[in-house]
Amino acid sequence: MGKSTLAWMLLERDGIPGCPTDALVSMLQRAAPQHGVRHGTHPDKAVPAQPFLVEFIRATAESLDDSDPLDGYVVEGDIVTPAAATAAAGLGMPLSCVFLGNAELTTEHLRAAPDWLDGADDTTYREIAAWVRQQSTALREACAASGHVYVELGAGYAQGLERAYSTLVERR
Repeated sequence: MGKSTLAWMLLERDGIPGCPTDALVSMLQRAAPQHGVRHGTHPDKAVPAQPFLVEFIRATAESLDDSDPLDGYVVEGDIVTPAAATAAAGLGMPLSCVFLGNAELTTEHLRAAPDWLDGADDTTYREIAAWVRQQSTALREACAASGHVYVELGAGYAQGLERAYSTLVERR
């Protein structure tokens, strides 16, 4: 939650273009289903996508103007993981990243999110909130282990997004 909003902040404030990884997932799902990359919330979603994501990041980095130190590109989505960022950085790619989580998400917070789960029943809200909390905790631990920045949005969504934005802008 918040990845697209953060990407839009970078575009609107700094003119940094970007691409949601949903486009990459859609292309791979349709054009190369044998790789097992598909949409959804399955726990292994990012694993088969990682080599393609790293290649996408490499190609994007090569297309940037080396003479402009502020030239950049945003890649956002739920297949961007600390492991993928570490793999890309390990190949010498210039990379600034921040990971967003919400380990404090409640059913009430989900209900306040516009259009996200329109028409869902109470059980679905509880299950999704629990899943997001679990994924956020795992993400926070992966970031701590790999040295990547994790920003918790549960203590204040807008403030967390501003912290994430500032972190990315400072690291450019």
